[in-house]
Amino acid sequence: MMYGAKRVASPLPGIPSLYTFRFRRHTSIAFRGFGVFVGDESTGGIFIHRYLFEPRWMPSCRFEPIAWLPKELTRTRRPRGVDDWKLAYNLIFQLIDWFVEYEQWVRETFGRRLRTGQLVRFRLLKNAILNWDMVVGWSSIKAELQGESK
Repeated sequence: MMYGAKRVASPLPGIPSLYTFRFRRHTSIAFRGFGVFVGDESTGGIFIHRYLFEPRWMPSCRFEPIAWLPKELTRTRRPRGVDDWKLAYNLIFQLIDWFVEYEQWVRETFGRRLRTGQLVRFRLLKNAILNWDMVVGWSSIKAELQGESK
């Protein structure tokens, strides 16, 4: 919330809230418990499920109506053709740029100890790589995807 999220509480018990961000001029990002949506006003949007890295194309640049459960997502489809995939990669790159900027803000605001403590607490990383740099990690993912998108 300190970074500018708008929170929409779920009307369903046990379902996490929706958090949305405005990124740059025309991009919206929405975090759901089951995935992330990124949309651009001029092209549409993609939804990436939390456990499947498979972008699903959505005709709207907004995550509306709000889907509280995966089955409630409005029409999604796999990107088709070169143009769809270029748009999808562009949205993914914008999402990664958001993560890079967010992680830089976290580091500047709270220091590295906050993220390291969270990673240990959630047991995402073992002690051997406690000093993993989230900014470098997201940047590396983007570089690898940029190689694939050519």
